[in-house]
Amino acid sequence: MSESLRIGREVIEQEARALDALAEGLGSSFEKAVALLANAPGRVLVSGIGKSGSIAQKVAGTLASTGTPALFLHPIDALHGDLGVVGADDVLLALSKSGHTEELIRFLRHFARVGGEIISICEDAKSPVAELSDVVLEIPALGEAGPLSLAPTTSSVLQLAVADALAMSLLDARGFTAEQFARNHPEGALGRRLLVRCEDMLHEGDQLPQVREDQTVGDLLVEMSGKGLGMACIVDVSGAYQGVFTDGDLRRLFTRSSSPVGLPVSEAWQMSRREDGSSITKKGVVEANCLAVEALGIMRKEQITCLMVLRDDGSPRGVVRLVDLIREGLHDPATSA
Repeated sequence: MSESLRIGREVIEQEARALDALAEGLGSSFEKAVALLANAPGRVLVSGIGKSGSIAQKVAGTLASTGTPALFLHPIDALHGDLGVVGADDVLLALSKSGHTEELIRFLRHFARVGGEIISICEDAKSPVAELSDVVLEIPALGEAGPLSLAPTTSSVLQLAVADALAMSLLDARGFTAEQFARNHPEGALGRRLLVRCEDMLHEGDQLPQVREDQTVGDLLVEMSGKGLGMACIVDVSGAYQGVFTDGDLRRLFTRSSSPVGLPVSEAWQMSRREDGSSITKKGVVEANCLAVEALGIMRKEQITCLMVLRDDGSPRGVVRLVDLIREGLHDPATSA
């Protein structure tokens, strides 16, 4: 085994042992911290210096994205004007490995004067940071991983782990749902899956190819070629939706008829079906508020490439295409699990 591989494994194993000790040590203080944060009428301000500050920024982001209004506040910035954002209803989550970080200690003293309660995450329950706190979440002082045991490694992992545990416990306490998470992440994969609806993906108006069932295949070809969506919807003489003619239907039509251009669309549609004896039926229809990912599942199940959205009077409003949903980055849960 190479020296680098040996060190790498030892670091991970040491941090894993520290995480086990942290989990075993969680108790009533953790429960108090969760209750305090869950019942806070204001925001959660998260603060720290150095590597603890980097962890604090991540923690603030995690809290904010999982239903707890949170903001990172740098101790030095707070001492030079940003203390003005602090309100009496705000709770401070302070991170410090040793609990002796001077700038953070000064900030906590001023926060106690204008803000709410303080929760600290540190190794020393008798440190100045801990003494200024209403709740102390003590992390095991097991030394840093690595050959020199100097750079923040294990302590950073423990700070992040206990803060993540707080965030997830708060998520549960608040009844935070996947749909709420998606609203906070509208451009993420989950956001698109839970928020994007068919009406958001419609080709409608002048973009929508449309022919009457009594027009000819020649008219159909002109309409499909001009709109470039690989399909056209068929309507009756009153404008009510009847069905869809796709590129695949055209290919089948031209293999079954030597001269289909002059045929009425209704007859050509019947000739192009996968099964003989079909007639135009109103298949492939979906509601405008249907989730786009559900529409994707329908298309894959039915082996079709588009779905229509209709108006209340039965006329076509627009079309949702399989290729657009895939391009949007959507994935059918049944096929991507």
